[in-house]
Amino acid sequence: MKTKILVALLVVMSAMSGCKDEKAEEKAGMDAVIKLHDKAMGNSELAIKNKVVIDSLAKLSNSLNFITELNALSKQLSTADEAMEDWMHKFNPDFTGKSHTEIMDYLAKQKAQVQQVDSMLIIANKAAEKRLPKTK
Repeated sequence: MKTKILVALLVVMSAMSGCKDEKAEEKAGMDAVIKLHDKAMGNSELAIKNKVVIDSLAKLSNSLNFITELNALSKQLSTADEAMEDWMHKFNPDFTGKSHTEIMDYLAKQKAQVQQVDSMLIIANKAAEKRLPKTK
């Protein structure tokens, strides 16, 4: 009888330990997504600043080729920034009623999506910065 109680107690303790491990894993997954989000937000802010400068340069230029190039850069910056806004709007951190597997799958997908958005922002910013006047 004592053996059965001991085995049952060990099973319950194992289950509780597994639950803590799952919560820790979920928190780590969420932290990774938030860390990438924060990085992407910095790049999004830079994209907005670069777009303002690019748009101003386009208004001042008389060269049709240069204006066309700047308009394309402005569009690229806008598209990347809109992708960030879209991702943030769709992100849902409420996992009520979700299993551990569902939560981890969702976080993995969100991490991949925000990495893709961040890459778009980085590429757009680098392209814009090549055309921005150098300031000291």
